[in-house]
Amino acid sequence: MTSAADPTEPKGAHATARTARWIAIAAFLIYASSGGGRIVGSDEVTMLQLSRAMLRGHIDVPAGATMVGRGGKQYTKNAAGQAVLALPLVAGAEAAAAAVPERRELAVRFVVSFFNAIVTGLLLGWFYRAARSLAVGAGAALAATVLLGFTTPLWVYAKSFMAEPLQGLGLLLALTGNLHTDRGPQRLAGAIGVLLATLVKPSMAPLAILCAVCALPLSQRPWRAMVPALLGFLLAVIGHLVYNAARFGNPFETGYGAQATPAAYTTPLLVGLYGLLLSTGKGVLWFAPALWLAPTGGRLMRAAGGTALAAVGAILATSVFALGLYGTFEHWAGDGSFGPRYLVPLLPLAFLPVGFALDRASRWGRRWAFVLGVLGLVVQLGGVSIHFGAQMREAGDYPYRLPLGDPRFMSDSHFNPSYSPITGHWRLLLRNLGEHLRGDWPRISGAGDVDPRVGVSAEDQRRLLHALDYWWLYARYAGVPGAPLVAALILVLGATGMATARLDAARRAEPQAP
Repeated sequence: MTSAADPTEPKGAHATARTARWIAIAAFLIYASSGGGRIVGSDEVTMLQLSRAMLRGHIDVPAGATMVGRGGKQYTKNAAGQAVLALPLVAGAEAAAAAVPERRELAVRFVVSFFNAIVTGLLLGWFYRAARSLAVGAGAALAATVLLGFTTPLWVYAKSFMAEPLQGLGLLLALTGNLHTDRGPQRLAGAIGVLLATLVKPSMAPLAILCAVCALPLSQRPWRAMVPALLGFLLAVIGHLVYNAARFGNPFETGYGAQATPAAYTTPLLVGLYGLLLSTGKGVLWFAPALWLAPTGGRLMRAAGGTALAAVGAILATSVFALGLYGTFEHWAGDGSFGPRYLVPLLPLAFLPVGFALDRASRWGRRWAFVLGVLGLVVQLGGVSIHFGAQMREAGDYPYRLPLGDPRFMSDSHFNPSYSPITGHWRLLLRNLGEHLRGDWPRISGAGDVDPRVGVSAEDQRRLLHALDYWWLYARYAGVPGAPLVAALILVLGATGMATARLDAARRAEPQAP
């Protein structure tokens, strides 16, 4: 956040920054209160293991979603960016977990599981500032921020230890940091965005570069204006080369094998586009209904000209490239995950036009936006309350029955409305909620052989298919007394209420006009 003392900042920027800070704090607290407190997905677990290994001075990890590398040891295929950024939180988690040695593993996972709550809170705060800098009014910018944070799958991924929130933050920084090249802090933010997105996931590199370069005004696209973004890209590339050499003895070996080559792009484009945009299992327009407002907002941005025109051009170029990239990838659906995993990092970009549409909407347009927001909230409540892994197991989609490259892989869940995960999550939510209201909630026994990936036994995993995905309930299932859990939850909710009140006061004090 830049200071009001910066002479290049427009009038009112300090008030906008204050509102953005309270958005970040309030969003974090909401995400924290609705968090799962668990890390169980294969990618999540290996990323945590990598971060913990780095604390001990090495990068090899226990066998799992790994491959053999230097010295015959096991290494994760994931990039190291998120593991590095999570190091302070992981170190704190390790220290705190020492107080409960019998539950050390679960305690570490509990603390680290809130990493993305922090990241996504920061993302929403920056999104608000970005919308305001594009001449969106305060009310519409806040509404678009709320829609992005709580009516799209971004909320579900804020509960995870997956890399999508960091990727989304990187792309948003790359875009907005290059819209105002006369401001030094903004250009630095753009370079950091390219660095961040590329470090976290190498395939983000072309998207981040497109965001940065296309956002530059036409009169400022010579090499000199591109230098900060290119420096960020080069630093990320150097980091990947060193990391690859340390793992596999070859700076160009990523660990993904054929998946990192053109041979992995075998899905017909029309199939991938339909799947990513409109399919009942992964279509982003159903998982984030407010996106239906984006075309209208895009036209308004184009008509507005200036930085808005540059921004919508960058958003369109990045989105088209991403749809072509992921729409032809053999694993276009990004299973297992909730909704269109590969498109989640693009949501912050796509909601900037949504903010424009809200700012200039008629009364009926605002009512339509409200309906879309409610629908999106309903979709997310299913995903927030039921872990997607539980839904996949109940549906028979996991363990996988077909190879990932098979054209029929999870075809019912992807394309058949009767098997849509949206309705599947709600069926489980209503069933499990009814059981809880009858006092029939799962109890974690702790007995049996513990699965190192999820931290509990197979029998407890079966019981947890009847769980609701909230940390305070998981603790209750494990036998923690109810009184301290209720007190902790009330404390978090009280802090959320205070932060929301401060946010409302900051927004009211901010000039409402752009």
